[in-house]
Amino acid sequence: MKTCPNCGSKMDVDVNFCTNCGTDIRNVPVDSTMNSQEVKPEPEVQPEQPVMQTRREQKSANRSETNNSVQNNSVQPAQPAQQTSNIQQPAFDSEAVKAHAANMWQWFVTSWKHPFADQSGEKWYGWVTLLVENILLVLGLYICVNKYSQSQLGDSEMGQAAQSIVTNFSTSLLFELFLYLILVIAAMIAAAYYAHKFVYGATENLFDFINRIVSCSNLSAIFYVISFICLIIGSEDMIKIGLPLASIAMVIFSLATYTVVVGDPTPAVKDKFYGLLIVVIIQLIVMYVLGKIFGSAVYNQIQQLIHSSTNGMF
Repeated sequence: MKTCPNCGSKMDVDVNFCTNCGTDIRNVPVDSTMNSQEVKPEPEVQPEQPVMQTRREQKSANRSETNNSVQNNSVQPAQPAQQTSNIQQPAFDSEAVKAHAANMWQWFVTSWKHPFADQSGEKWYGWVTLLVENILLVLGLYICVNKYSQSQLGDSEMGQAAQSIVTNFSTSLLFELFLYLILVIAAMIAAAYYAHKFVYGATENLFDFINRIVSCSNLSAIFYVISFICLIIGSEDMIKIGLPLASIAMVIFSLATYTVVVGDPTPAVKDKFYGLLIVVIIQLIVMYVLGKIFGSAVYNQIQQLIHSSTNGMF
């Protein structure tokens, strides 16, 4: 007997092609364990024609099975696939939002209890938190300015014209304030990142580093929310509370950038004092340069406001 090396089927010694898979077995040696009666059986059929016939039948059977499977696959999957997508999509959206909200809330709670704790979170937790905090501050100031201008200028025609001028001025001014805060925050984070790398020889991924700074300064989120509520109320007493709270939140963020540089338990390669010095110097330079740029823009806008108000009065 011969054993097909492809499928393992047993074939007579005079069979040249495997009747199961069609593999050429002319050079396959005869099994040594078979006796002489099994090695030389009497052929009942001619060797070549049945083998070729069997191969053709096998191929035609494989083709028919393939065609049937292709037809079945081409006819049936369209509607179930659509049904599956319709079923899974809402579940994915709702469950993902709930999971992210729960994880982010837990991230906040842990950071409030232990600001310098090493905790993991999604890469977008940190920068989204900073973005929302600054949007709350600028939006609260915008609502506060508009409320104040309405109460002071009244509903007369001249008052409405002046109110329109003040609204346009406050919109452009607050947009510049938002841009200024974003650039200052980015500069503070970049300074802390490279100072940390200078002190310890290496540092983590930038987004993980931002998460660590924001986690350390997450108390500022509470101050921003309270400040926003005070500003949208808009009374004089509330403004006196809201603005200092926003300033305290900014100070907390600055302290967090210093703490991450000097408070890391990783063995330092360079002295931590020089890392802190790098952060402070870079931050002061950036704030000075941006202050000059945005200060000039604000001064020009104030001049335009005075000019517009003068023309409106006369």
